[in-house]
Amino acid sequence: MSHTRKKTNVRGVAVFKENGIQGEVVLSNRKQGVYLVAVFTKLPPGPHGFHIHKAGDLRGEGCMGLCEHYDIGHHCHGGAPTSKKERHTGDLGNIAMKTGTRRVRKTYYIKGTSVADLLGRSIIVHEDEDDLGQGGFEDSKITGHSGKRIGCAVIGRTFRKK
Repeated sequence: MSHTRKKTNVRGVAVFKENGIQGEVVLSNRKQGVYLVAVFTKLPPGPHGFHIHKAGDLRGEGCMGLCEHYDIGHHCHGGAPTSKKERHTGDLGNIAMKTGTRRVRKTYYIKGTSVADLLGRSIIVHEDEDDLGQGGFEDSKITGHSGKRIGCAVIGRTFRKK
C-alpha cells in the first residue's frame, strides 16, 4: 500500500512565533495556483512587507540568510498577487493589524505554482511597508524597500484540514 498523496492534496503551513510576531499562513492547492490564508494575532504596529522567499534554511543567520524573493520568472518586484503589474511570484504586498484589533486575516491567490513548489521555502514579515516597486529607491524594484526582516517561518507540509 502506498502512503503517497496526490499533489493536489498537499497542504502547507508556516508558523510565526518570534520577535513579537505570532501567526500562521496555511497554503492549499487550487486550480492553477495556490490559495494562502494568513492569520496573525500579534504584529508590530504599521504595515509590513510580506513575501515568500526562495530559501528556507534558518541555520546560521536565521531570517537574514533567506536570500531573495521567490520568483518563477525573471520579474522585478511589484505588488500583491491581485496586482496587474509585474511582480515576483512571492510578492504578497503588505500585512498590518488595525489599531485595537486582536487579529488580521488576509487571503491570497498565487497563479502558476503549487504547494509542492513552495514547501521548504520561507515567508518573511519585514519591518517597513513595501513600496510595491514604486518608491524610487535603489532597492524598490528588488525588495520593495521594506526594511529588515523581523519575522520568518519555513513552509512545511501539513495534513491538517484547517
